[in-house]
Amino acid sequence: KGLSKELGQTVIVENKPGAGTTVGTHYVVRSAPDGYTMVIGGIGSIAHSKALVKDLPYDPGVDLVPLQLVSTNSYTLSARTGFGPKTLQEVIAYAHANPGKISMGTPGQATGQAVATALFKSFAKLDMLEVQYKNAPPIYVDMMAGRIDIFFDATGTAQAFVKSGKVRGIATSGSKRDFILPNVPTAKESGLENMVLENWTGLFAPAKTPRPIVLRLREAIGKVASTDEFKKQMTARGYSLFSPADVDAFIKEEVKRWPPLLAKAGLKPR
Repeated sequence: KGLSKELGQTVIVENKPGAGTTVGTHYVVRSAPDGYTMVIGGIGSIAHSKALVKDLPYDPGVDLVPLQLVSTNSYTLSARTGFGPKTLQEVIAYAHANPGKISMGTPGQATGQAVATALFKSFAKLDMLEVQYKNAPPIYVDMMAGRIDIFFDATGTAQAFVKSGKVRGIATSGSKRDFILPNVPTAKESGLENMVLENWTGLFAPAKTPRPIVLRLREAIGKVASTDEFKKQMTARGYSLFSPADVDAFIKEEVKRWPPLLAKAGLKPR
């Protein structure tokens, strides 16, 4: 809505689901680089996909140009209410003393939740029972029923369960405490220094889009993202506003940084 007004053009949202965002992203990569086709991309589809998707038909760092990032969100490690350990260090200590005993739900390998899980297991050197689900809702059902011990999920989703007392918040993955769960400490402040994962989201265009068009779109996106209406809608959904000063340099570094980290955490392309 905001972009339609700012650009004087009708902006249509066309959902192209499939293959963990690969289908929609590839569609935009192959589109005419004229500024009329963009894709919403996040850390998963842009920085993680090369390390997680086998035979990816494009290179996100080469075939797309970032227009602007607009938001970021953390992940929250939560536990069933009857789970003994209360803090992150207690969870780690219990896992070390009881290898393979803690059950942890994940909704598929290429998801942000699975990445958070893999990083947690790698950084803390944990041996846990990972239970695969198709999506997140059934994991909460099993957590509340006492069948799953812990789950790393997007904070915007987890916060409703934590605030209602249906699950217990253990730690968040952000560089600082999340504004919607201020009483839950970060993994970093809980002693797991490297456990920082923030899912940024923004808009991207085909790489050969002329620079003047890229700059015009960046200007329009920036104006929309700075409005009170946009800020209100995003924060209500648990997102923090995020717009790096040099988006080109930021994306270049993220695309370079994540594949070796994911490989070290044991995640392989599928």
